[in-house]
Amino acid sequence: MELKDINAQIDKLMADATAIEKRWEGKADPMTKEDQDNLSAILGKVDEWQSQADLVKRKQKNASFMDDPQAKPVATSGHWRNSAPGEGDTDIDPLAWRSIKSQVVQVDPIFGVPVVTEREVRYHVPLAVQVKGYNHAFESYLRKGVNDVGPQDRKTLTEGVDSAGGFLVPEDYQVELIKKIATMATIRNRARVATTGRDLAKWPKVNYTTDDKYTSGVRLTWTGEAPSSSTAHRVTDPQFGLYSIPVHTAMASFPMSNDLIEDSAFDILGISSDLLAEAFTLDENNAFINGSGVGRPMGMLTQVDGDGPASVVSGSGSTLTADGIIDLIYALPAQYEANAVTIMSKATEKVIRKLKDSQNNYLWPVWPQVGNFGVSPRELLGYPVFRDEFMPAIASNAYPVIHGDLRGYLVLDRVGLSIQRLTDSAYAELNLTGLLARKRVGGQTIEPWRLKAHKIST
Repeated sequence: MELKDINAQIDKLMADATAIEKRWEGKADPMTKEDQDNLSAILGKVDEWQSQADLVKRKQKNASFMDDPQAKPVATSGHWRNSAPGEGDTDIDPLAWRSIKSQVVQVDPIFGVPVVTEREVRYHVPLAVQVKGYNHAFESYLRKGVNDVGPQDRKTLTEGVDSAGGFLVPEDYQVELIKKIATMATIRNRARVATTGRDLAKWPKVNYTTDDKYTSGVRLTWTGEAPSSSTAHRVTDPQFGLYSIPVHTAMASFPMSNDLIEDSAFDILGISSDLLAEAFTLDENNAFINGSGVGRPMGMLTQVDGDGPASVVSGSGSTLTADGIIDLIYALPAQYEANAVTIMSKATEKVIRKLKDSQNNYLWPVWPQVGNFGVSPRELLGYPVFRDEFMPAIASNAYPVIHGDLRGYLVLDRVGLSIQRLTDSAYAELNLTGLLARKRVGGQTIEPWRLKAHKIST
């Protein structure tokens, strides 16, 4: 219906309302209940027509919005901050741990073909989302908002309210998000992942730097049948400290068309989990590699030669060298080679691929099929290579390559992921609804001896 037709309906209704009021002008008696009910019904219809008129005006004003490729709804992350005290606190049920098998598609390093591998992921389900009917109530909230869901759904939702203003996601949504993140994550998939219900975790730190043979100062003492003294076993007691690993809040927001949200056939849960998985995965990777530790996780490369990995120089102040790469690979202690991988950007991998010997042969060989450009293994000196575009580019004093066992890095997940529905004027005027997700996560290198960073330096 066009705007002029809607206005005509409003004018007609207002004329009827005015006629009722005029019948009682100047009379001492109050308006009869019948006329009061009629007047109330007319004004209610006026409100309905005015709401429809507002929608038509918004659509006319922004008719080209959804047709503009630059204005398509996209997920945006990139906003990290320190978690507020108690933010996202949830009731913890010690028995509410779950485990799922997550499938990850990787490229076989020898034959270059996709291979599906499985890994077990454990996660915690907050008590609030285990309430019967929570899944349905949560989907209704995303589509309609808390004020327009039924009274039973509203009551159910109150169990999962987040202190930051959103609602905890149901278990099925959480599982779907975990699976999707697992297919894209470079660091999280290979790091040590733990879950906490607090805003800060203390992790044991071993102060042992004597050599690379041991991970701590703990040693066996061969005492024989009769120890020489009651304290003979204590001479090698290690020096322990503690890492303080704070949990930080990451937020991702994205707009969705109201027309789609109101369409019951539109999979709002599936689409939103797709967008959130991509946003969180990319920004987490960046934070786990380069994070400053201020309002976001501490990245592996932020503490090189400190509490992070030790550096191995490339042998050149401006680029990579074959000798430097060999030094990097062999700097890792042998006991960590079983799970070792090499992380670099695609541009860095290209530079290594193009290294040649004095006979102009590639040092990283290609297979002889198809004119020397057949499928070649993505292995560097026997270790799988994984690309991550958040790794630094090759530049003086940069760290473009990480090699080692990524379980030396701890990803600390806070229980609970929440989503809040936004309907303020910034979205409403464009016939959109915003969805804001909050996730709390921390990160820290806890076993730096498992990792080495390659530094562009002489």
